[in-house]
Amino acid sequence: MRRFLGAALVLTAIAYSIGAVRLSERGSREFLDELEALSLRNEMRQYCDRLHDDLVVSIDDRTSEGGAQAVNGGKQEFCDFVSYAAKGFDLIGPEMTVTRENFTVDRSWLKPWTATVSYHERRTTRMSRINFTLRTEADDRWVLVNTLGGVKVLRLESRSWIAR
Repeated sequence: MRRFLGAALVLTAIAYSIGAVRLSERGSREFLDELEALSLRNEMRQYCDRLHDDLVVSIDDRTSEGGAQAVNGGKQEFCDFVSYAAKGFDLIGPEMTVTRENFTVDRSWLKPWTATVSYHERRTTRMSRINFTLRTEADDRWVLVNTLGGVKVLRLESRSWIAR
């Protein structure tokens, strides 16, 4: 019985410590930066592999002069949205500068494998091949979960607009 309790205690400590590292502020930033890099390189399969099968998204994208675009759904809808957005990157030669302000990571001791990450984003996208610069802002809220396969996105709520 002591060995069982000892093993349970060790496994619990490992679960808490792995979550604390992978879902820390630094770990969360690195995960989001990796997603950004994958989308810029148009590596959509790898990007979508980092999305949880139970993903729920709610996106209100007002960064296009053509009008607002809403995405509400799951993993497939979000993969389709990101894949579509990334398709023309090679043609326009994008260079992006992203600043995340008020970056917060909230974790509960009851769910050490889950973190809620929120921030305000300022993005400047320079499209060198068409000589155009777009400045956008967004308020994002991500729920990240540490799984046996690594960190995955479980939920995303995003509202973005053209900066004035």
